[in-house]
Amino acid sequence: MKQFNQIRKGVLSKMIALTIQSRSFVLMLTILLLSVSSQSKSSGKPDTKPPKIKLLSPKDGRTATRPVKIAASARDKHGILKVGFFIDGNLVREVYNPPYECILNAGFWADGKAHKIKAIATDNYENSAVSKEIRINIPCSAFVSPDLIYPKNKTTTRSRSKIFMKWTSLYGASDYIVAIANDREFKNIVVSYTVTDTALITEPLSIGRYYWAVAAKNSIGKWSQWSKFHEFYIKPPMIPKLIDPKNNFYFKSTEAPCLSWNKSKYASEYEVKVIKVTNPEITEFTNIISDTFIVVSGLPGGWHQWSVRSKNSDGIYSKWNKARQFYTSSPEITQFVKVAAGEYTSGKNNIIRQINYDYEIMKYPVTCRQYLNFMNQAFCRNAIDENGYGHYDGDKFTPAGEYKFIDVKEKQKEIGNIFFDSENKSFVLESANYMDHPIGNVSWFGAHAFAKWYGLALPTEEEWEKAARGLTGFDFPWGNTIDCRNANIAGCMERGFSASTTPVGKFNGTNNTIDSPSPYGAYDMAGNVWEWTKSWFGGNFRTYRVIKGGSYHESKGIKANLESLSTWYRYWMAPQSTTGKYGSAVGFRCVLKKE
Repeated sequence: MKQFNQIRKGVLSKMIALTIQSRSFVLMLTILLLSVSSQSKSSGKPDTKPPKIKLLSPKDGRTATRPVKIAASARDKHGILKVGFFIDGNLVREVYNPPYECILNAGFWADGKAHKIKAIATDNYENSAVSKEIRINIPCSAFVSPDLIYPKNKTTTRSRSKIFMKWTSLYGASDYIVAIANDREFKNIVVSYTVTDTALITEPLSIGRYYWAVAAKNSIGKWSQWSKFHEFYIKPPMIPKLIDPKNNFYFKSTEAPCLSWNKSKYASEYEVKVIKVTNPEITEFTNIISDTFIVVSGLPGGWHQWSVRSKNSDGIYSKWNKARQFYTSSPEITQFVKVAAGEYTSGKNNIIRQINYDYEIMKYPVTCRQYLNFMNQAFCRNAIDENGYGHYDGDKFTPAGEYKFIDVKEKQKEIGNIFFDSENKSFVLESANYMDHPIGNVSWFGAHAFAKWYGLALPTEEEWEKAARGLTGFDFPWGNTIDCRNANIAGCMERGFSASTTPVGKFNGTNNTIDSPSPYGAYDMAGNVWEWTKSWFGGNFRTYRVIKGGSYHESKGIKANLESLSTWYRYWMAPQSTTGKYGSAVGFRCVLKKE
């Protein structure tokens, strides 16, 4: 061996001499030195000496009620690879660089017993040494668990059903289990999750009360105690409040109902439902929208009930709000007949006069049905009060103010009477049998208000008379004689007098009647009810309005009454009158506005 080393040294000296001036001198020198060092090491004995290891803390016999630091010193001339810390023989942590220490969360072992702790050091030659064991006592009171952050205790959520949960991290924990239950004792677990993070979003939960808690697990499968539980509630979004229309609202036949409600807190959408009042199982309309209003078209005439409920972003619905009702009028069955411009016979003496424009007049007087609809529509819009009073703008004889449109609650059973239903906040007819009879007990102000409401007008005296007789010169719309088959007049009913109005258009040639229209096709222009006109009477009664046509009170057996039924006869009536022999039997018909 000695001879070999001498030979090797000679070779190396020669190589150094040959390459000393070459550009790769430094590199060759480095390689040779590493080769010598490696050969020298390989020729030495392997390191089998274990390192030195000592536990520095905690003190032997200590009682730990909270996280405790375990520290060790370790040294070896060839260096320390790692230090492992063990409790009851289970590795809890390995440390590769000084300081060699770890934190032991005592709560994971809180069982009231003594536990053995040791450390094992391993050097770079994988030699190991075990420290002297120490014991620490961990009482059951060494409580450790995560702290719940969100949702806070007794939180109520209405905007979602997927709940965001968060809690504090626990030193030493590798996993967390979250339990959600319906009861405080957690006997009825609804759902549980095992996660590595300290937050999660639950799957959708239904409406109700819930309790939740979290426990942690460390790397060797030891579980902490459960946290204190928190309580939370999932409730539906707030019930929306209906705005318009108000209950028992009457829409015109030309109006599509617009339903609106307030913006409900926590709601992202709203479900609207319209059902038929007479058959609640029939849903006439339904929709889910994000707006707080909707226009409902295509509903049939009649009563409808509507309600709305909120829906949050996770699909939870509120309860339905208290329903309201509204009424949609069927398309008006009002028919008009055309009266062409030209001459007509006027007055008892058949004077030829002329109206130089075309116009249209109602074929029949306004019915109880039509006027009832008007009253309810006007009441909904505060244009008439429950006593039948409404506003009139005034004229040359009458100041602007509130005037009676019609008698309400007057019990004259010969006329279809209108009453106010205070419970349902709407007007009703005393008997449905009168729906298609002409309206009575209506003042001139009430007739004018109806016409204005629908964009019509009351006829002038001249327009009414021309529509009733044309150029014929007849006393009555159909001729010069009148009896009980032509019109509803006194003396035609049982007991010798007329006790009621009759349905409009009755005298059309059916049911033992004679077809009795005017020359332009208008019916009931003699008998049944008097009719208001737009014209002033003049003379001593200049503040009074003209009425035409007579009523069911007039008889053909009395000359004065017979004249009252004629087309040329004119009578006066105070515009505010609604009662008495004439007032109770005064109605009206309208003309289309002229351009």
